[in-house]
Amino acid sequence: MVNTILKEADLFCPNAVRINFTIYLNKKLVLAFIFNPSNRY
Repeated sequence: MVNTILKEADLFCPNAVRINFTIYLNKKLVLAFIFNPSNRY
């Protein structure tokens, strides 16, 4: 799903923006995973 978003973003975003967007998304996903109590086993 993320790859699809990035491919669509490639059509109208320069590479720097796409890279920053990827880093931002990864940080959000990691933080959501860490702070979501249902993910703790």
